[in-house]
Parts: sequence; structure tokens; C-alpha cells
Amino acid sequence: MDREPGRKQSAGAPLGRIVSGAAAGLARLRAQGFREWLRAERDAFAQTVKVTLACVFGWWLAAYVLKVPLPVLVPIGVLLTVSATAYSTVVRGFQQVGAVVVGVGAASVLIWLIGVNAVTLSVLVASGLVLTRLLNLPAQNVQIPITALLVLSLGRTYGFARLADVLLGAAIGIAANLLILPPRFVEHAARELCDMSGELAELAEDMADGLGGHWTEDMARDWLDRARELSQRLENTKDTADQAAESMRLTFRRRRRYERRLRQAAEAATCLDHAGHQLRSIARGLVDLIAGARGLPGEEAADLPEPLAEELRALSRIFYNFGLLQVGKARSRDMADLCAALREGEHQQRHLTAELADSPPKGPLWPLYGALLDDCARIRHEFDPDTGPHRDAFP
Repeated sequence: MDREPGRKQSAGAPLGRIVSGAAAGLARLRAQGFREWLRAERDAFAQTVKVTLACVFGWWLAAYVLKVPLPVLVPIGVLLTVSATAYSTVVRGFQQVGAVVVGVGAASVLIWLIGVNAVTLSVLVASGLVLTRLLNLPAQNVQIPITALLVLSLGRTYGFARLADVLLGAAIGIAANLLILPPRFVEHAARELCDMSGELAELAEDMADGLGGHWTEDMARDWLDRARELSQRLENTKDTADQAAESMRLTFRRRRRYERRLRQAAEAATCLDHAGHQLRSIARGLVDLIAGARGLPGEEAADLPEPLAEELRALSRIFYNFGLLQVGKARSRDMADLCAALREGEHQQRHLTAELADSPPKGPLWPLYGALLDDCARIRHEFDPDTGPHRDAFP
């Protein structure tokens, strides 16, 4: 993998992820239309409504039934507990309750021993942060020191009220996420895989168009930058597939219905990750060629054999049809188109190999041609539904 000093990392920065995510969302909205986009996002909307109603129910229960003095703490407990999946919500609920218990206990003991002063405050904050790490709580979970400081400021009565409210909020959050429309991320993972396949197809198509005409070093570097960004985002796609698998834990209804889709999503994410890195290697080779790196001829050798551009065009079709196979009900036409693209790519590679056999041997371009041919062949092998390594990635 190529890692040069000074290469851009903007895609991995928080602001870069926000911008790229917003751009991808807008592109998906334009491509699908509002009604189709709304249908695709219905699960996310349903989860939002569910959590909102759970917060309202918790507040009503605390304010009008249990008559607690600070009912707003219950919906706060719900929000702090509810996580992306039912399993992580249960884990997070126990973490929140445990953190509040430790915070209340630590603050009560220290106030009893040394009173309320700056020393107490510093000890509570430092020990709370240390305990957060020792208890393997998430880095953003600072409930131990926060609870301790609130007890320090408002007294032990508040501490016990907070504990009761967090217990109630955690119970409501766990019940809501475990029993009422438990979040499923199987279809979400499939949509992300389809989107990534589409972007890889677009990149391969742009590379084919460039090689088929006049291409420059700036164009090649743009291809490489896009390939690098996609490689980074493919890691997030694999995380989404893992999240989909986690969403099925503690799920007892319709589990078998999702198991096949889970295996397909996980294998498809691995397949795209491998193929994406190989497409990135092709882009890197083209940059080296046009820039004259490693003793390559530079712009004078930019007129590459036409079968190479046609093979990249076939790879674009492979990426595109592979994405379509991941969402909804896979159509036999999509599989047939993918297999036809595989055959076309193999035909173009044979054509290119024959053309290179007639060129002067041992030229400076031969190692590069060999690497490009091998990367193309490896991408086709990744997507081969019959003999490839990712047969579970196909429906």
C-alpha cells in the first residue's frame, strides 16, 4: 500500500467525513428521488420516532406517576442508554447505571472524609477518569466524574435521585430497543455496499474514458486521490457490516431470515475492500507512468493500448452490477450482466496480452503492463461467482 509523506487525510478527518457523508446523501437523494429515498430511510425514521416516544413516556412516568423532583433526568437516561443495536443498548445501560453508582458512592465517601473543597473536586475528576479507563467504558462516557461533581455541588440527595432516574431511564431505553422494532442494519449495510460499488464503478469508468483519449498527470492524480478516499471509506463499510451482525444479537424472532443476508453483506464488504485496493494500485501505476517515476518514460508513453481502457470499462460494469446484487431482490439480469462483464474483461486481457507479445521485449513498460494486467485479473477473480474467493457475497 502506498503511503507517501504529506498525502491528504481530509477524508478521514471529522469535517471531511461530514462533508463526504452529506455529499453522498444528496447524491443518493437526487439519484433515487424523494419518495424512493424516504422509503429507503424508513427504518431510520422509525427508530427516531421510537426513541422520541420513549423519552416522552419516561418523562410522563416520572412527572405524573412517580412524582420525582427532576423528571427530565429520565429521558436523559433513555438517550444515554439507547444505542445503535439492541445488544449495545443493553451493554450501555449497564455501563450507565454502574457509572452513576460509582460516581455517587465515590462522591459521598470523599465528602464525608474531607468535605467539599478543591481537593475533593480534583480527586473526584481524576479518579473518575481513571476508573472510566479501568472499567473499559467508552472514551466519551464520563458519567463517573460528572455524577460525582453533581453530587459534590447538589448534595447526596441529588445523587440518589439521579441514580433512581438513570435506572428508570435505562430500563425504558433497553425495553424500547429490545422489544419494540429492534434496529436492523442488514439493509442499511446492503445500501452502503451498493453505493460504494457505484462509486468504484464510476471511478473505473472515468479511468477508462481517460485512457481512451488524452489523459494528463493531473487526471491520474485525481484518480489516485479518489481511489485512496474510497479505500478509507471501505473500512467504514466493513464496520457497517459488523454492526449489522451485532444488530442480530439478542434477536430471537426471524433470525434465520437475516442470517443469509448477514453472511452476504460481510463477504461483499471484504470483496469490495480487496477489489478497491487493487483498483487503487492500478491508479498508482498510471500516476507513476505519466509522472516518469521509477524510470518510466512519462507522458511520451501515455498512449496506452486500447484493450486496457476497454478492460477498465468492463471492470466498471462488474462493480456496478455487483452493487445491484446487494440490494432488494437480486435480479437474474444483474447476475447475467456481471458474468458478461467478466467474460468481456477476460477477452480484453487476452487481446492486450497478444498485442504486448508483438511489442519489443524487455522494454521499460513491460513490468508496469504486467502489474496492470495482474491487478485487472485479480479484480475479476474477486467478483467471480463460480470460482472466486467470495461466493457468499452473491445472493
